[in-house]
Amino acid sequence: MKSFGKYQNLRIITTEGLLADGDYILPDITIRVKRGYLDDSLDEEGRILPAVESHDSTHIEHWKNGVLHFESAPAIIDNQDNYEEWWLDGVRIFPKEK
Repeated sequence: MKSFGKYQNLRIITTEGLLADGDYILPDITIRVKRGYLDDSLDEEGRILPAVESHDSTHIEHWKNGVLHFESAPAIIDNQDNYEEWWLDGVRIFPKEK
């Protein structure tokens, strides 16, 4: 699955012309949006739900206020293509090898 990276700092507008807000469940993915921006959310037990998540769990993306961001793990994980990217505040970072 392709990354949603092109949506950084862009607001998502519904077909009705309103700012997207909430969870949008599409045929293959769930997208979480706050005030028009892709944004992770929390479930009832306080677990982080990624802003973009494939239904088969092969692709996830963590976003914060419209930019790719995750501090404790890769912001993009694609298990199908064995691919990951680390991002902080919309800037791609390359962690040092251990």
